[in-house]
Amino acid sequence: MRIIVIGAGVAGLAAAARMASAANEVVLLERGPSAGGGLNLNGPFTLTLPAVLRDLFVKTGGRKASGGGSLEENVSLVPVDPVRRYVFADGSSLVLPNTARGAAKDAFDTAFGNGAGASWLSLLDHGNRAWSAIRPTLVEVPDATRGELWRLYRSGAGRRALTPRRTLRQAGEGYGFRDPRMSAVLAEYALGAGADPRVAPAVLAIRPYIEHAFGAWRVVGGGPELARAMYERCLARNVTFRFGAEATAIASGAVTLASGERLTADVIVAAVDEQILRRLTGGAPAGERASKASTAAGYSPSLLSAHLHASKDLDLPHESVFFGDTGRDASNARLDALFADPAAYAASGGLSVPADPTLRISAAPEQPREFFVHVDVPAGLSDEAAHGYVPTLVELAARRLGLSSDNALTLQGTVTPADRERLTGVPGGSVNGPAITSVSSALLRSPTVQPVKGLLHVGASSRPGPGLAFAALSAWNAAEVLRPTRI
Repeated sequence: MRIIVIGAGVAGLAAAARMASAANEVVLLERGPSAGGGLNLNGPFTLTLPAVLRDLFVKTGGRKASGGGSLEENVSLVPVDPVRRYVFADGSSLVLPNTARGAAKDAFDTAFGNGAGASWLSLLDHGNRAWSAIRPTLVEVPDATRGELWRLYRSGAGRRALTPRRTLRQAGEGYGFRDPRMSAVLAEYALGAGADPRVAPAVLAIRPYIEHAFGAWRVVGGGPELARAMYERCLARNVTFRFGAEATAIASGAVTLASGERLTADVIVAAVDEQILRRLTGGAPAGERASKASTAAGYSPSLLSAHLHASKDLDLPHESVFFGDTGRDASNARLDALFADPAAYAASGGLSVPADPTLRISAAPEQPREFFVHVDVPAGLSDEAAHGYVPTLVELAARRLGLSSDNALTLQGTVTPADRERLTGVPGGSVNGPAITSVSSALLRSPTVQPVKGLLHVGASSRPGPGLAFAALSAWNAAEVLRPTRI
């Protein structure tokens, strides 16, 4: 079977490797000069659900025991502990441990007072119930439809697991979240999934649960190292790469390139954003009604990132979150900015970046003088506005880290929303694609099997959703569709 994969990001590389391992002839088209997509923009990053990548490397490693099949034989994968440090505006902090339930309870009690730990564990248990409900019915079912979701709603256990009429914030309050700092921590999980915390559905409790249950890991060398390993695995499985090959149209069994060349295939796998897929097919992908809420809300935020070098060694955890003002008014202003339409927001004369933003800092112990600082910004933020804010971002990072003038920070590079859009094609450089505003927009994103015959969709805007592990899982879904040749 001849297969064309469009896009060499995580989902495209994973799909190509899996399908080529099943004795298919696979050609991967990438409009850029190299493989990896958004991975090449990541420094140190946190990986959850490592089993997805482990399965990918084992299943594509060849039959020989010496084939170097496992993930750990191709990259250095290590657990991170603590998972991250949260530092609040009042100077207090939460150090979140990796996987240990008792340690997590103690950490929350220490940071927020007795009872906070039990409240956090109750939220994790909620996430466990939700994950147990959706994993076998919606996540690992390539052609699941709205019917599967309605069947869950019709059962008492399914409704209790998904709580479709409750937001994540309301779920936290129901489990005893009284301290605004705890709500701020929960809001970061919502933002990490591409959801406005004020309307994020309670089903997103699966995010902290997955991190807690399966652990947090890092790839030594960050995103580019994982991109290298996935690219080399594709080459080992005889995937043919064509770089600088931009697809401009998809029809049943055919892809047209910007050069005018027309390629034919039995199956086409589009590892692109939903809006790009709509443009390529000249119509609406299947499931548009299902993702109506996310379309109305627009796209989730982008990131402005700065790579910094300190003149002296720093002792930083793998990941830190430094909150600005966690008061409700400040939080609302920040979220209004992040989820606003960029053009309308700029026309209103509002600040493009909140004055006192939350900063995420990621670091690797093998490079004690280097780190990356990231701030959420509206998708579509202009390069001019982004670069104009970078000096403030560097100053804020130094202040939040308590660095003195004798430990100066040097800017090594920046990644703007426009950079992300140029590399990935995702509108506005959004990190997680369409915003999540409901259970449907979280779980029923663009489906794997599309209405165009022989067309499959994978990636962050497809099912099962955004995030590196889920993007790789979408490729597993596509490979499962091909196994019984159901398209």
